[in-house]
Amino acid sequence: KYVADKVNSGITPRGGAAIYQTFGIPFLRSQNIHFDGLKLDDIVFISHDIDNEMKNSRIKNGDVLLNITGASIGRCYYVDNHFSKGNVNQHVCIIRPNFKKILTKFLYFFLYSSFGQTQINFHQNGGNREGLNYEQIKNFFLIVPNIDEQKQIIGFLEQESDRINFTINKIEKEILLLQEYRTALISEVVTGKIDVRNSLPTGTGHFLKN
Repeated sequence: KYVADKVNSGITPRGGAAIYQTFGIPFLRSQNIHFDGLKLDDIVFISHDIDNEMKNSRIKNGDVLLNITGASIGRCYYVDNHFSKGNVNQHVCIIRPNFKKILTKFLYFFLYSSFGQTQINFHQNGGNREGLNYEQIKNFFLIVPNIDEQKQIIGFLEQESDRINFTINKIEKEILLLQEYRTALISEVVTGKIDVRNSLPTGTGHFLKN
C-alpha cells in the first residue's frame, strides 16, 4: 500500500459472456495472465460503451496484473506498450506501481519469487480460500531497494532468464530430434529395414522365428 498507487480489480459486465465481441476493447481474464507473458490466443473484447462503464478497471502501461481467484491464483505479469487500451474482469487485480518508489518489472519479479508466492499462499490458506482481497494484497511485505538497484536487479534477472530460456529451447529441440529418431528407428526395425539378429545377445534369437 506504500508503493502502489492503485490496487483494484475489474467486474463482470452485465450480460456476462454474452456481451463479448470479436473486436473492440481487449478484456483480460485470468486465463490470459501467465508468469511468462499475457496469452492472447483466446482473448475477448468488449464494446467502448461497456469499457466506459468500467473506467476504474482500465489497465495502463506499467500495471502489474495478478490473478486473485481460482486455480491460477498468484499468476502475474505486467502490461507493456502493446496495449493502447484494455480492461480486466473481477478475477484479475490491477497493481499500479508508484514509479518513484518501485519499478513495474521489479514488482513483477518480486510477486513471481518464492517470497511473493509464499505470501499469496499464506493468505489463501488462512481461511479465505475463495481468493485474495485488496487489503491482503496491500499488506504484502516487500523488499524495496532504491531505483538504481532495482534496475540492476531487473537487468541481471532478464539476462539470466534469456540465457536459461535459450538453454531450454536448445534442449527441447534436441529432445524432439531424439524422439523423431526413436520413431524412425522403431519403424525401420519392425519393418525389417534393419536386421538386428546379429546384434541381439545370445539366447534371444528364438523370438524372431515368426
